[in-house]
Amino acid sequence: MTRREFLFSSSAVTMLSGCRSFDLFGTPAMTFGVVSDIHVTTPKSCAMFEKALQQFKRRGVDAVMVPGDITDWGLKVSLRYVKETWDRVFGGTDVVPLFCTGNHDYDGWAYGDMTMEMHANGYSEADRMDKDLPAAWAEIFGEKFANVRCRTVKGFDFVSCEFGASDGTELKAWANANRARLSGNKPFFFFQHLPIKGTTVDSFGWADNGVTKPILDAYPNCVAFTGHTHRPFIDERQIWQGAFTSVGIPSLSYAGLPGGYENGGGNRGGKSKQAMGPIPVRRDLRGGEGFIVSVWTDKIVIERRDIEENDDGAPEWLIPLAAGAVEKPYADKMRGAREPIPQFPAGAELDLETRNTENRSGFWTIVLNCEFPSAVMPEGHRVFDYEIRAVPTDGSEVLVKHFLSPAYPKMAKYEPARQRFWFDVAELPQDKDYRIEVRARNCFECVSAPLVSRILRGRPGLDKSDKTL
Repeated sequence: MTRREFLFSSSAVTMLSGCRSFDLFGTPAMTFGVVSDIHVTTPKSCAMFEKALQQFKRRGVDAVMVPGDITDWGLKVSLRYVKETWDRVFGGTDVVPLFCTGNHDYDGWAYGDMTMEMHANGYSEADRMDKDLPAAWAEIFGEKFANVRCRTVKGFDFVSCEFGASDGTELKAWANANRARLSGNKPFFFFQHLPIKGTTVDSFGWADNGVTKPILDAYPNCVAFTGHTHRPFIDERQIWQGAFTSVGIPSLSYAGLPGGYENGGGNRGGKSKQAMGPIPVRRDLRGGEGFIVSVWTDKIVIERRDIEENDDGAPEWLIPLAAGAVEKPYADKMRGAREPIPQFPAGAELDLETRNTENRSGFWTIVLNCEFPSAVMPEGHRVFDYEIRAVPTDGSEVLVKHFLSPAYPKMAKYEPARQRFWFDVAELPQDKDYRIEVRARNCFECVSAPLVSRILRGRPGLDKSDKTL
């Protein structure tokens, strides 16, 4: 079943990609905006945050959620810039700020390269807010700080857990004391900075060490939101359903690239010697993403918004609330079968040639340049990545590389008509015949039919190369 077919069957209306939820279902009981990892430093860095707030204001939101990394350097003055921005847009209104802290709000001032940037801009760690966070929070936001808090907006509870309580002890105690309040069919919303381990993509390694999930497993009416990963919302694994629902929030400041890709996330220290340069993600305060969440008695709709473009970045996620009426649409066992598989256009071919270039570390190298038409997907869906293989004809070991599309952190309209990726020639099979095979994949690693090259012949030459050049 496709997403559109699911929306049709569950709402009895025709759902067009990009339609706003209130056009289909009437006025929701509550609406709130969601952005995360806004990483405010100077007043100028508030531009994308203010743009998001203005868009949320035009939609008439009742609240705005920001689950952590509100600041980049963890300074009180940056927190004041956030409050000043909020007041310019929502001052004098009843819109509720739902903020909590992330790791940068505690110790961003100590992150080396962040420290250098902070000092270069004339700021100092003497202004760090973690020395007395409750006092700074109360002074700037006018709200009492607590590691676990519950705010209520239009009858719906929002429970937050601060980064400083990420060991789960206080959250567990609070949940046990409020079990009657949280239980039942009415949804409540939980948010914290770190991903909930074992739920959304990127939550299986660098998450909250598994302390939160067992607590929330007791509440099928819980919808949790987390930040930290900066993973764009084009990844359908950013929404997960198990005992409860978990949603990973993209960053408002810059996209995070997953590791394991020739042009993706690499070593922050710049030591990578891969041939293919990384996709730029820090695009001068551009490319922010977020959500608009609308809540009805029987459904929740999450609109995925490209804040910079002020447009729908992907089709909505729809979460049914009627108990037992519909199987959870984002449960793991259903996802891969429902998401379309990309395919190459008819007649697509590989174009291969060598070229001289430099790798990420500036070393001269020779690469095999692989060009081919971009794979295609149905409207509203995205190719996630490409798998390129050098396959020896003698059955020996296959060289496998993975590449993200250059438009990975951007809207679909920026997808190039042709893709170009590189193999370092020194890695290719030597003194044997091989073919290059290219497959397009969706985010669940379902692959297209391959593009296959002519037979190539690897000639020995590594022993003759002059490494001093």
